[in-house]
Amino acid sequence: MMGFGPLMPTESERSLMERVRQELKIELKQSRIEDVREEILRKRRAGKLPGDTTSVLKAWWQQHSKWPYPTEDDKAKLVEETGLQLKQINNWFINQGKRNWHSNSQSVTSLKSKRKGKTDTDLLHAC
Repeated sequence: MMGFGPLMPTESERSLMERVRQELKIELKQSRIEDVREEILRKRRAGKLPGDTTSVLKAWWQQHSKWPYPTEDDKAKLVEETGLQLKQINNWFINQGKRNWHSNSQSVTSLKSKRKGKTDTDLLHAC
């Protein structure tokens, strides 16, 4: 009796399998390149808000420069005005605060240096 061992592919079957393997490799490389390209474009687009949207946010920021922290109601209005998501509004204000931190810290420093020469009673009388 003959035992059944693994079937060996014929030469033409091996050739066909190799061609299929090569084509799959090429397709996989191409799809990865497409995926990477799409991801790069998506990230590039994701970082930019439309100009009219940022002008609304900047206008709010400037109008509230003394206390540029929007309430939840303010944020809801900005969501309606801009069409952005609440998370985008929150992130914009976080980033705007970081962008303006340096200039704000300079103005605080200049205020402190102006007050340095005055005594506490001088400051109380000024109020």
